[in-house]
Amino acid sequence: MRGEFCGVCSEIIDEIFVPLQDFDKIDGSLFLDLFRDTVPRPAAPIEPQPAELNEEGEIYLQGDIAAREAYEAAFAAYQDKLEAYNDASSHADLAREYLRTFLADQNTTELQIVKVLEAAFDVVEEFGGDPFANEYFNLLESFLDKFSLRYDLRRPANGNGLTLHPTLPGVFAKLVRDLRTATSQDEALALLMTDFEDSIRDLKDDRSSRRIRQCIEAEFKLLEELAAKVPGVERDSLGQMTHHIDSWPHATVRAAISNLYGFASNYPGIRHAGNPASRLREIDMRDMVAMTVVLAGFTPYLTDLLNADAIFAE
Repeated sequence: MRGEFCGVCSEIIDEIFVPLQDFDKIDGSLFLDLFRDTVPRPAAPIEPQPAELNEEGEIYLQGDIAAREAYEAAFAAYQDKLEAYNDASSHADLAREYLRTFLADQNTTELQIVKVLEAAFDVVEEFGGDPFANEYFNLLESFLDKFSLRYDLRRPANGNGLTLHPTLPGVFAKLVRDLRTATSQDEALALLMTDFEDSIRDLKDDRSSRRIRQCIEAEFKLLEELAAKVPGVERDSLGQMTHHIDSWPHATVRAAISNLYGFASNYPGIRHAGNPASRLREIDMRDMVAMTVVLAGFTPYLTDLLNADAIFAE
């Protein structure tokens, strides 16, 4: 499971909620209740404060002017959304379309969609009782399976309502996707990320020790560049830079990545000629799977470009 609701948000209404209307001939007023109890009221944008005013009390700095123009555009959009929100609060058809638009809006976060789907269970249960709520649960579960989304669905228990929980495969997949997005904003990081991903793809046709060593080397280069871009850290070897990064929860965690870097430097043919006497066996696919997963797991320590909270459950 690796997908997110944001990727299939345009399908939610038709796949999950519309079929509910056919369950015991429920009428369209269901959407009015869903809208009122699950969709947040539009929030006004925050007005920017100018860094400086001229003698006439007006903004004049280009940054302040751009911020003001962006705010005015955002405020106009907010007013349109607020008007649509108010209209939808008393009309079932408008409520349905507003809900559809809200879920499909690129500014609606994954977490907001999850909250809507969790809150909808209580609305549906109150609207049509246990059979109706059970039908909603089954539709949502089918949606998760159909699109391979990264959540486990749990029924209400111990006074809690229906809940969606991130899965371990989903968290790891989100980490890699966010890493790809973050590195794409920097030319050097983007190149190294591409090299790393290409080295993994190349293993399909050739799983030799040489190709696996190249894959591990490519990931270490990516981690090294990530660490070099941490504010206040001078460019050096990854092993040295870990001592100047303050994100570690314990010295042994820092030592772990430093020791892994030592492995890459000492094992023949990964980063250097290495020490042939240190080799216990030939590198194989066990190392490719283990090292790529373990090293990817260290990336939140080595860069401030990743948001761990969002990776778990944005």
